[in-house]
Amino acid sequence: MFIQRLVFAVVVLALAGCSSNSSVSTGVFGSMLETAPRSESDVLYPEWGDTVSDTARVEGPHGQYRTRSYDSLESYLLANGLDYELLPGDYVMIRLKHKIHFNTASSKVSSQSAQWLSQLGYFLSKQEGIDVVIGGHTDNTGNVKLNDSLSEKRAKRVKQALVQTQVPSQTIYTRGYGEWVPACTNKTHFGKACNRRVELMLIVEK
Repeated sequence: MFIQRLVFAVVVLALAGCSSNSSVSTGVFGSMLETAPRSESDVLYPEWGDTVSDTARVEGPHGQYRTRSYDSLESYLLANGLDYELLPGDYVMIRLKHKIHFNTASSKVSSQSAQWLSQLGYFLSKQEGIDVVIGGHTDNTGNVKLNDSLSEKRAKRVKQALVQTQVPSQTIYTRGYGEWVPACTNKTHFGKACNRRVELMLIVEK
């Protein structure tokens, strides 16, 4: 099932980003994943799990078939200097290495991040067959409940920015991870700034 593969891939992705000093609670982590699509009917292209597009059957990395959407997205990212990682799996999942960062206790997108996010949004608005998964994160400043809420607000703020560029809202999924999946240590100011972030993953039609 498509959605099962998606959730599994996101869990593996999130756990891979944890630093050695983080402690991820299985119970809490599971509840956060409930904000993800819960069934194939929740995604814009439920038929992805049953069919393979005939538009292009050139096999790419990890045995994934390349499509026009895949080629267009890859060309755009390379042309605009947006680093990314292609995740293994039956579906093309691209994790952007560019992160959107925030000030302490803020959900306002920085001006620098807003610029490339807007450009990406205009590109995605003209594409078909690309879904966006947005993950919000915080540092460990403040209490857990507030950080969970703040991470969700950050993810939703990024979704709003994409919708403003005409990306269909039904192709965008948000989730908040609070402070549970740090990318850096929380013991330094630099590390905390690193952890106040939103990450984007793009899922391309098979």
